[in-house]
Amino acid sequence: MSDEEDDYMSDAFLNKIEDVKPGVSMVRRVKEAFKKEAKHKESNIQNRQKTYKEQEKESREAALQTSISSQNKGFALLQKMGYKSGDGLGKQSTGRIEPIPLNIKTDRGGFGMEEQKKRKAEEELHHYRQKVRARQQNEAKSLEDFRSRVRTEREERKIEADLRRSQRSCEQLDSQKGITIPREA
Repeated sequence: MSDEEDDYMSDAFLNKIEDVKPGVSMVRRVKEAFKKEAKHKESNIQNRQKTYKEQEKESREAALQTSISSQNKGFALLQKMGYKSGDGLGKQSTGRIEPIPLNIKTDRGGFGMEEQKKRKAEEELHHYRQKVRARQQNEAKSLEDFRSRVRTEREERKIEADLRRSQRSCEQLDSQKGITIPREA
């Protein structure tokens, strides 16, 4: 070996390397990056501008949670007619206490669209069940037909075998008696 070439197996080569623990600084950097990213996401969520729909929904929920004040003209008229807040509607105060809930459409379909979709789904389910029932009946019928067909084929083969055996035994008896030409009836 020449002196110019480095001997990678010698201690001299290993002594040149600084004593650094591999991976520790990388782990710290990765952890810091994760913390920074999480903090960034959290700040984005806090600083995010709410959409118009979200603002509208929050204001609607807040308004629905508050009761009508006695300063409201409609509420004042109800009180003149005998309504007391917290009581039910009607003479016996057994009627509705809570107001009718709001049902706000958020999709783009028409007013009767959901009922129509539900009705169509029920019809499709009914048709599917009918098809399954018909298929099961056909399978049962075809199984019955197959069994009867196999049964008749077996019976026919048995009859043919019996006929051949009886013909053979007749031929044997005729040959024993010396009859070669069958007698006409």
